[in-house]
Amino acid sequence: MGPGRSGSSDVKSSYWDAVIGVNGRFAFGKKRECFLRYYTEVGIGQSDLTWQVFGGIGYTFSWRSMFAGWRHLDYNFKSGSKIESLNFNGPMLGAAFSW
Repeated sequence: MGPGRSGSSDVKSSYWDAVIGVNGRFAFGKKRECFLRYYTEVGIGQSDLTWQVFGGIGYTFSWRSMFAGWRHLDYNFKSGSKIESLNFNGPMLGAAFSW
């Protein structure tokens, strides 16, 4: 058995950024039941830069839609911060209901 581990780390910060983005949906197919979704945004403020993109494809049923795509989120903080960059990306599945 190896040596015991101890210690902790705690980073608490709040950042405010102004963001601007574009969100859209392009329908196609015989009854326009298929669609491409996209979303992009960029922001600045207390961070150096934040940006996000999403792209995917979906299908609309009578009262619901299902879609799948890929999302990437990137956050760049000021130099010298305890955390200087943070990013997430991966697949995304979604459903939307309308009535």
